[in-house]
Amino acid sequence: MPTADEGQLLTGRVVFQYFYDCGGDIDLEKIPQEKLKIVHRVPPKRLRVLAPKYEEVGLQPLEVSLGTKNIDGHEARVEGRIFPIGVIEIYTVIEFRNAGLESLIKLVRLDEHPVKVAGREVEFEAVAREDFEKLLEVIKPAIVSPYPAFKRPETYTLIMITDSSPKLKANDFLRRFRKQTAGILRGEREWKKLSSKEVEDALKTYLSYSEDDIVIVDWYSALMSGAVNYMDDLEHMIELAKIQLLELKSYDKLLDMRLERAYDSLYAVFTGPGVGVFWGRRWYGRLAAAAGELAEWRVEVTDLVEDMRNILKFTGDWYLGKLYRISSERFRIQDWLALVDKKLGQLQELYAMAMERVDVHRAMTLELLIIILIAIEVLLAIVIGFK
Repeated sequence: MPTADEGQLLTGRVVFQYFYDCGGDIDLEKIPQEKLKIVHRVPPKRLRVLAPKYEEVGLQPLEVSLGTKNIDGHEARVEGRIFPIGVIEIYTVIEFRNAGLESLIKLVRLDEHPVKVAGREVEFEAVAREDFEKLLEVIKPAIVSPYPAFKRPETYTLIMITDSSPKLKANDFLRRFRKQTAGILRGEREWKKLSSKEVEDALKTYLSYSEDDIVIVDWYSALMSGAVNYMDDLEHMIELAKIQLLELKSYDKLLDMRLERAYDSLYAVFTGPGVGVFWGRRWYGRLAAAAGELAEWRVEVTDLVEDMRNILKFTGDWYLGKLYRISSERFRIQDWLALVDKKLGQLQELYAMAMERVDVHRAMTLELLIIILIAIEVLLAIVIGFK
């Protein structure tokens, strides 16, 4: 991307995305929509790309308008997107027109420092969290199957360039202006000092369908240019991957809690009193209930994980499928899936070990009872013999 001295002007929008876990699935039909300003979008006419079938995987959001805000002198449009999977996205859009490189990088960095909103100076994330908490309060009656929510949001920034003067081609971002493009993706003012290795890392994950359009997916942000007619579709694929990442982190935290509970139960089993009828009944009942809960929860998580793995079967276009794939690779979705699978396996093994120990104690208790019964029978025989 050219420097400001070369007169390159860019038009488009920067989108700051904050994804929050709600601590349970959301039944969209139970949301009191009369309390919200619902956004009804007319699907655009598709010139080339088919829309992904989000309904199949339960990720079609309910969109609501949260009004506009003046953030550090920028007019920002704010929306909330409510996903049935249990995620609320706060979607903040700031448009730019005929902006140079330096001003665009400054805009991309807006969420990295305190900003002025309504006469007060706050962190950018605090502004998004305030909108999230207000929206969450409204939809609370619609939350089902609750669990402890993952408090930390998943954040992302989209730089969507809809026009440029002079006109930019896809290769301009990768070759002619590669260091400047990396500076925009990383929000780095001192982009001239970026190492070649850092530039290569920022630009390594990209797609380009024609010589006029490109989407570059980095860990912190993504840059899109030229794909005006289907830019929303590209955005939704990246959005989908970030939602999956948030949910996997949420389930990872829940699994940590379950593992801690399992270790506590095992400690009680292995350090508790010896055999006994009352011991066996008490601990067997406790661990059997916990194992049943684990089995039910494991099915739920496994079902979610399988939906994530099969998501490509439900996208309506191969190009969108490829974008989802490179986004999930960039966000290391498979690593998180493997971690969740591993922890689920650990839980199953721990509870199986505990149940095996309890069964041993039950068997020993039964043997003890049999010995006692035999002893009683012998004593009765002796007593009867003396009579």
